Amino acid sequence: MNLGKYIKQSNSRHANQYSIERKCLQCGSLLENEGTPLYYQKFCSKTCKERYVGMPLDN
Repeated sequence: MNLGKYIKQSNSRHANQYSIERKCLQCGSLLENEGTPLYYQKFCSKTCKERYVGMPLDN
């Protein structure tokens, strides 16, 4: 049984229902929805990430 056609239709029908605006956790600027939901970026820059963490990062 091939469910590929059904899954594609189902995903396209509900794609906009779950779309949310991604914002930087520190400054609130909009981020792009790239990658999978588990790996979306949460900060717009390294400086915002350092401010959120509260110390300089080595990377």
